[in-house]
Amino acid sequence: MALVFPWVLYIGVPVVMILGLFRSKKKTTYQNGKRIANTDLIEETDYYKKLYREYKILSGAAMLVLLTAISIGWVLVSRPAKVDTVSPEIRNRDIFLCMDISDSVDELNLNMCNELKEVVKELNGERFGITIFNGQSVLLVPLTTDYQYVLDTLDSLKVSFQESIGKSSLDFDYFADATSLNTYYYKYEGTLLEEGSSFIGDGLASCLYSFPDLESNQERSRMIILITDNELNGEPYVTLEEAAELCRKNSVKVFAIAPENVTDESVFKRAVEGTDGGYYKSTSAKAYDQLLADIKKTGTSTMKQTKTMITDRPETLFLCLLVCVGIYFLLSRKVKL
Repeated sequence: MALVFPWVLYIGVPVVMILGLFRSKKKTTYQNGKRIANTDLIEETDYYKKLYREYKILSGAAMLVLLTAISIGWVLVSRPAKVDTVSPEIRNRDIFLCMDISDSVDELNLNMCNELKEVVKELNGERFGITIFNGQSVLLVPLTTDYQYVLDTLDSLKVSFQESIGKSSLDFDYFADATSLNTYYYKYEGTLLEEGSSFIGDGLASCLYSFPDLESNQERSRMIILITDNELNGEPYVTLEEAAELCRKNSVKVFAIAPENVTDESVFKRAVEGTDGGYYKSTSAKAYDQLLADIKKTGTSTMKQTKTMITDRPETLFLCLLVCVGIYFLLSRKVKL
């Protein structure tokens, strides 16, 4: 047990001591009540002595309990806590999932959500993030080691893909209620653009520059898992080849997963493999196992990040304070303080 604000006691201890000394000072002057003459005879009786003795004991106990309660209050203000120093291992590797969320890739994305949840569960210290793109790119999950948050986001995407398969937002008869319609639109929030869709190069380039310290910290191992059918519809700012070249220059490996039918597959595969990454077909039985194996093969190192964890522990002292206040209330009523 430690105190987060020990300096509070430097003020509290002198205050409690002064209160104790002030109370213990004997009163010699008359203050309240009626004056009664010739009380010596009464004061010599056993009954009076008994009552006086009880009064002194109870009043002394009451003041002692009150000073104890004040002391506990000062300790609570100084914030008692458990302080732990931990050094978790963090793997020096960042992974971004970059998903094309156009309707033509819904089934692939749906399958990938289940597989990627298993990939995330295999991670131990790596940072993981999620970006999605269509006409524009959206950063859903910045790089984090909060894997539960990543899994929850994948679940939300999975439900949206399920709602999207075989449906169109133009035909509201497909949707049972507003909730299902909102679920359908989850994947589209911020990604739609009137001028086109499935801008693969823009999506990959946006994902690339979502890595923090991309240029200043070249020691980290970085990779992107790209999911798309490479079916471009419109004029992107950045072509796939240009985005892949940017990834190569920044030492970011791209691992692409594609469905059975891929537009310009040879160009797509060549651009991806040019980053020293990998290309996988979703129809392959071992595609996901190979992807995970290749990710684990990439160079990485572990580092320890020392953290100080402070956990407040006021429960015991607070219960003691309640007990002291209750006892003081009973004693003060007894002796009419």
